[in-house]
Amino acid sequence: MKNPLLRAVLGIGSAGLLVTAVVTLGSPVAAADPLTDLLCGSGSAQFCPPQAAPPQTPPQPSNPPAPNNPPAPNNPPPNNLPPQAPPSPYYKNCTEVRNAGKAPLRRGQPGYAPHLDRDNDGIACE
Repeated sequence: MKNPLLRAVLGIGSAGLLVTAVVTLGSPVAAADPLTDLLCGSGSAQFCPPQAAPPQTPPQPSNPPAPNNPPAPNNPPPNNLPPQAPPSPYYKNCTEVRNAGKAPLRRGQPGYAPHLDRDNDGIACE
């Protein structure tokens, strides 16, 4: 071959063909291949050899063991509410109030209700 231009073109074409073959076939010794190192170092991750997977930790149980605390006493937790009075009796009408022996009822007494005080003077079932 006497033409230097033809020789250069064939040389470049052969190098490109070689690169394509290496990339396509994938070298099993990728870390020892300088071309792969060059291509991987250029930012093309597709040319980098596969990385070893990080070690996996065993799965944690979904219910972790309870801390080693002594059992709580059987006393209920204190409620900070004031003691409540027993529920007030409900009388449907004054006949029930009289049968219970509670007539007359004054406003504020257990069982007093506005529907029992017709004249709204504070004294029911008078």
